[in-house]
Amino acid sequence: MAAADIVSNIGDVSALSMERYQLLESRFYLEVLKPFGLVDMIWFPALRTGARMASMHASRSEKAPHYQERDVSLFKLLSPHVCRALAISYVFDIRALRSEMLEKTLDGLVAGVFLTARDGHVVYMNHAAERQIKTGHSIRLVNNRVSPTDSAARAALSKAIEEAARDDADMGVSEHSVAIPDGVGGGYVATLLPVKSGQRRGILAPFAAAVAVFVQDPVQASLMPGEAFARLHGLTGGELRVLLALSQGLDGMEAADMLGISESTIRTHLQHIFSKTGTSRQADLLHLLHNSMPPIHALSTVAH
Repeated sequence: MAAADIVSNIGDVSALSMERYQLLESRFYLEVLKPFGLVDMIWFPALRTGARMASMHASRSEKAPHYQERDVSLFKLLSPHVCRALAISYVFDIRALRSEMLEKTLDGLVAGVFLTARDGHVVYMNHAAERQIKTGHSIRLVNNRVSPTDSAARAALSKAIEEAARDDADMGVSEHSVAIPDGVGGGYVATLLPVKSGQRRGILAPFAAAVAVFVQDPVQASLMPGEAFARLHGLTGGELRVLLALSQGLDGMEAADMLGISESTIRTHLQHIFSKTGTSRQADLLHLLHNSMPPIHALSTVAH
């Protein structure tokens, strides 16, 4: 039957007793129907995708007559409605799955992600965005809109969302970046991305969003990929420990004290790291390390 489902077109009704089938000699009859006292079956393939296959069947026992043309005609009336219902259900299932997978991905980001409609109403926030709202120092949610506490930033963000929602083509990042100060020397940087065109439109379709607003705290560190960076450039364990110490803002003497080694050993390790990474200054080295950081939280900071 599975083979018949694959060969037949979606919605095509067939019956084992129809003339083109040798019912009593078929393997399906002998191994599947006969042991259950069934002598005939009518069916049609209703859905066939790369991941799913579905069909509708009805069967009759030895005491019932075989299916006739009238029965086939009734199944043909039913077939398009069943196929359409399954197709619609499958589309909704896929959209729901994609939406769930996308939410899990966005929740892993360090940056707050606000997806907004054209009018600025927030249709989705990831976990980082929710934490930023709860903190309330720089941004709040007012009438379901992202509202910076600073009045100038509030006006700038509102204008930027409006402009981004109108864009049919990608704009430069600098044209859609907004400073959101907290009034005490800190705050966030918001970067806006239009999502109503190109491939982004399909990916974010379940959210009905027009603009994605990424809100990043410049002082919040991402997950440090120390071991991967070391493997990429062939650093030894000692060299990696020195690099990670320097990445915390320590100077050579402070790094030596923390690691329990001499300052000259720090300098030797640093020269080896320069050679392996193709850098010549500590600033360039740390910039290279920073560029290797993924925009995600460490697992321990994502758990709720």
